[in-house]
Amino acid sequence: MNKILILQTSWYSNYINEMMKVSCKVLSDHKFSWDISVAPGSIELPALAKHKLLKNEGVYSGILFLGIVVRGETSHYELVTEETFRSIGNMAMDFPHISIINNVICVENEDQLQKRLIDNTENNTKSLIKLINEKSS
Repeated sequence: MNKILILQTSWYSNYINEMMKVSCKVLSDHKFSWDISVAPGSIELPALAKHKLLKNEGVYSGILFLGIVVRGETSHYELVTEETFRSIGNMAMDFPHISIINNVICVENEDQLQKRLIDNTENNTKSLIKLINEKSS
C-alpha cells in the first residue's frame, strides 16, 4: 500500500500549487500514488482527513497536510495555528498505523513563506516516506 492522501487548503492557491508540485514529484520519484482533497482552510484539514480515512479504510499509508497561515493583525493566527496543530497531532495518536506529516507553514509574512516553501515541502514529503518505511518495518 503506497498511496498517500494529500490534504491542501484553498487559501494562497499559487503557493499551494507550488507545494503540490514539489510533493507530487518527491512521491512520484519514490513510486507512491496519491489522492488530493481540498479543505477551505487549515483548521478544517484534520476533520476532512479523518472523514477520508474512515470512508476509505485501509487505502492510505500516509497523510500529508499542505497549508499556509500568515499572521494578520488579529489573534486569529494563534487560534488557527494552535487548533490546526493540536488536531493534526491528535490524528497521529488516533491513527498510529497511518504516517502523518504536517506541512502547514506558519509565517509572519510573505518573505518568510517564500524562503521556506520549497525546502519545507520537500523535506516534509521525504519525511513522510521515511516514516512510512519505518512503520512498515
